Amino acid sequence: MNSTTGEGLNSTVIDGGLPNVSTANIIGFSIAFFIVGVTGIVGNTLVIYVILADKKMRQSMTNMLIINLAIADGIVLVFGIPEIVQFLLNRGWILGEVMCRLERTFLVVGLYVSVMTLVSLCIERYIAIIFPIKAHLMCTRRHTLIVIVVIWTLSIGFGSPTLMFNQVISSYRYHDTIQFCQIILPGHGMSSYLLYKYVEAALFYFLPLIIQVICYIVIGKTLFMGVEELHGNGRQNVDHKRLSDALKRRRAVVKMLIASVLIYFLSYSPHQILLVYNTFWRSSFQDTWVYLVFVTILAYVNSAANPILYCIFSQNFRRHFADLLLCCLRSNYETSSGKNNVLTLNSEYTILLKRNTHSKNAYGISDV
Repeated sequence: MNSTTGEGLNSTVIDGGLPNVSTANIIGFSIAFFIVGVTGIVGNTLVIYVILADKKMRQSMTNMLIINLAIADGIVLVFGIPEIVQFLLNRGWILGEVMCRLERTFLVVGLYVSVMTLVSLCIERYIAIIFPIKAHLMCTRRHTLIVIVVIWTLSIGFGSPTLMFNQVISSYRYHDTIQFCQIILPGHGMSSYLLYKYVEAALFYFLPLIIQVICYIVIGKTLFMGVEELHGNGRQNVDHKRLSDALKRRRAVVKMLIASVLIYFLSYSPHQILLVYNTFWRSSFQDTWVYLVFVTILAYVNSAANPILYCIFSQNFRRHFADLLLCCLRSNYETSSGKNNVLTLNSEYTILLKRNTHSKNAYGISDV
C-alpha cells in the first residue's frame, strides 16, 4: 500500500540505466501531483480550521475523527512530495538513509492512520444509523479519544518495521550507480518481504475494504427502506415536504459513502494487483515509469478526496466553505466592522438529527 521507490519500480532498463522519460510525461505528472497535493493539503487544512473554529463543532465526536483523518491525510500528502519528486527526477533515492527511514515511516504511519480512521468513521456512521438510540451512549468523547489513541498506537507499531529495516541499497541491475530506499527484512529474503506485504495488504486494504462495503450496504438499505416505510405507513398527518427533505438528505449521505468506498478502492487497488501478479505469474509485468508514477499519484488521491466529497455532498459544508472564502476576501472589512463569521461543520448524523427531531418524534424514525 505504501509507495516504495525501490529497484522494482524502475525495471525498464535503457542501456544499463534508468528508463528514459519524456519531458511531456514529466510535465504532465508534475501538474497532476501539484493539483492533487495542493487540493489535498489546502482542503484538509481548511477542514481542520473549520472544525476548530467553532466550539459546538469541536464537541462533535464525528468531527474528532474527521480532524484525525484530515491530519493523517495531510501527513500522507506532505511526506509524499519527496516520493513523487524523486520519481520525476528518475535518479533513484537521493535523500540518504536517515530520510529513507524517517520519511517512509511518517508516510506509512499517516497512511495507516488514514485507513483506520476511515474504518472508524464507517463504524460510527453504522452505529448512528442502525442503532441511533445507542449512538450517543457508544460514541462518547471518551470512547472517541480512546479510538484515536489506539489508531495512532497501532499505526506507529505497524510502521516500526519501516523505521528499523529500511535501507538505502545500490542495485546491481544498474551497475551499482543507482540507489534505492527499500525495506530489507531479516529472514529468507523475498519470502519475508512477501509475507510482510501480504499482511500489510490484508490489514490495511482488504479487511478495511470489506468492512466498509458491508457496513455501507447495510446503511444504504436501511436509509432507503426507512423512507419507503414512512411513505407507506398510511398516516394522514405526514408532512410530505419534511419527508421529501429527509429523503434527499439520506440519499446524499449514501452517495457520499459510496463515493468514499469507490475512491478508496480505486486509489489503492493498482498496487495490490501488481503485488498479486508479481507473486503468481512468472512473466514480467510491464511496470513502466509512466504506469508506476500514475499509480503512485493515484494512491494520494484518496487523501485529497475527502474535503472534496464534503463539498460535493454536504450542503452545510459548502455553505461554510463559501463563508470562509468570503470572509478571507472581506477580511479587512470584517475586522473594521467588528463582524465575526462563525463556521460550523456538523457530521452527517448530527445534521439530520438536529433538522429532523420533530419528524423523528412524529413518525418514529431515527436519522444519522
